[in-house]
Amino acid sequence: MVAIITGDIVSSRTLKPAVWLKHLKEGLEMFGTSPFNWELYRGDSFQFKTTVEDALLHAVLLKTWIKLLKEIDVRLSIGIGEQTFEGTKITEGNGTAFELSGEGFDALEKKNLTINTQDKLLNDTFRVMTDLALLIMDKWTDKSAEIIFLKLKNPELNQTQIAEKLNKKQSTISEALKRGGFDEIDQFINYYNQTMKQYVATSS
Repeated sequence: MVAIITGDIVSSRTLKPAVWLKHLKEGLEMFGTSPFNWELYRGDSFQFKTTVEDALLHAVLLKTWIKLLKEIDVRLSIGIGEQTFEGTKITEGNGTAFELSGEGFDALEKKNLTINTQDKLLNDTFRVMTDLALLIMDKWTDKSAEIIFLKLKNPELNQTQIAEKLNKKQSTISEALKRGGFDEIDQFINYYNQTMKQYVATSS
């Protein structure tokens, strides 16, 4: 079982492609190499593969990375399922993970994140949680995103260490994490992680 994440850049026309495209590629490189693990297509769309348990963490990491450029955001659809064919490019693959990711993406409309499995009740739970999380995440500033990205990527760092890395005051880090709802988002990620470990175990 794998997670396939389909996404695109929101408001990409507000920046020159050379700026956001380079930034997007750097973000996707966190999850492997192109085109086997991730690939761009149709200009500002992309797809990448990750583990089921880490899918939400990786989606939020990419969102914080993208929001470092304050003019743009990202829409993401996580599909959890099987991969029945693996090609030389991620976009050549197929299976339920790809289908659920694509269907979720097509249904996103004005929302920026969705999680879809083959369990409808689980999907309904995640839908409520993602809607609440997006009330926080969609309002992240570039400064908040920088701090939250660093904390998510390096959970072992405390606020003082983050402050030293970013040359900021510890109080600034504390306020940004609180204002950005870091604890609540972290709880959501942990809940997702534990829930999906059980989902994978009972589905195999």
